[in-house]
Order: sequence, then C-alpha cells, then structure tokens
Amino acid sequence: MPLTNLLDEYIDALRDAGVQTPFAEWSQFDAATDDELEELENEIGTPLSSELGAWLRHLTCAIPLKGGYEAVPISSILDRTQSTQTIDFSKHLANIFSWNDGRFDDNRMAKSYWQPAWVGFARDGGGNEYCVDLAPGPAGEHGQILMMEFQDGQGPYVSEWPTLEAMMREHLALMNAGDFSVDDEGFIEFD
Repeated sequence: MPLTNLLDEYIDALRDAGVQTPFAEWSQFDAATDDELEELENEIGTPLSSELGAWLRHLTCAIPLKGGYEAVPISSILDRTQSTQTIDFSKHLANIFSWNDGRFDDNRMAKSYWQPAWVGFARDGGGNEYCVDLAPGPAGEHGQILMMEFQDGQGPYVSEWPTLEAMMREHLALMNAGDFSVDDEGFIEFD
C-alpha cells in the first residue's frame, strides 16, 4: 500500500478515535510544492527519497506520532536545515563518542552529530526530531529513520522503524489495537 494511502488511513483512524489536535486550525498547513521540495534538495545537497517526497507532498496537518512528536510542514524543515548549517557540532560529536555507547558500531548511521541530509519530518516540544536519513553510514539504508536528540545534546540514534512506511504501519496497528488514550482536549498518547 502506498505511503499516501497509509497516511490517509491513519488520519481517518485519528478522527474516528476522537483525536482533535491535528485538525485544529493551528495544526493545519499546506502540502509541499515542487519548488519547496527543490529548495530543500538544494539546501541538503542530495535528492529526496521518493518516500519523503510523497510524505511532504501529501501531508497537510501535524499528525501526532509516538513519543510526543508531530509532523512538521516543509517551511519548518527548511528553517531547521538552514539554521543548523551554521552551527559547529564538533564538540557535540566528541562528547557522544566519549559515551562509547555503540550507536555507531553497526555502521548504519554516519559517524556525525548532525547532517543536513538528515531531514527532520517530525518534532517534539523539546526540538528533538524524527529524521529521514539521506546520508546513511556504509551499512545503513537510504531513507532509514533516525531519532535526533537535540534537546540534551544526546545526538542521533537509529530508530525502531526502517522507513516512513514501516512507521505509519506501526501507528495504524497501534490505533487498530486501541493502544492509545485521548485526553479531554483531543490529544493522543500512545501506550
């Protein structure tokens, strides 16, 4: 099933469950245009994956995701990409290497604290992101999903999802299994 169909099913499941936040005016945005996608490719220096392109062309609201993350519009992605290009992350990288936690040992992720080609498509309240990895390590997969922990300087980790499609399939499974709760204000929390 194409990613866009999974997104539509997920949005329908959210509505059916009484989740209101993605459909509030403040949570709505325009889908990405071809010009915006081209601008993003120029900023990151590499073509977008077909999956990420489909996601950005289709999504028009801040859908909630596990961990308190919400999808962001392309304007936010462009702002973050442009702002992070001027930051020297070398001290952060040295710090996370000193943890010796093995996050780079399997070579799926580039040995870097941050890369412009890690495209943050969803963000939590602390500024941490789920990213599509368009510059993976030698054993990684183009388009794999990373978690980038900016908030406390923890850096990147390979996520539990290999692709956006896998992520959406899991979210649909959680909805179908009822593994969530909705509060009085229409916010969802996954179990």
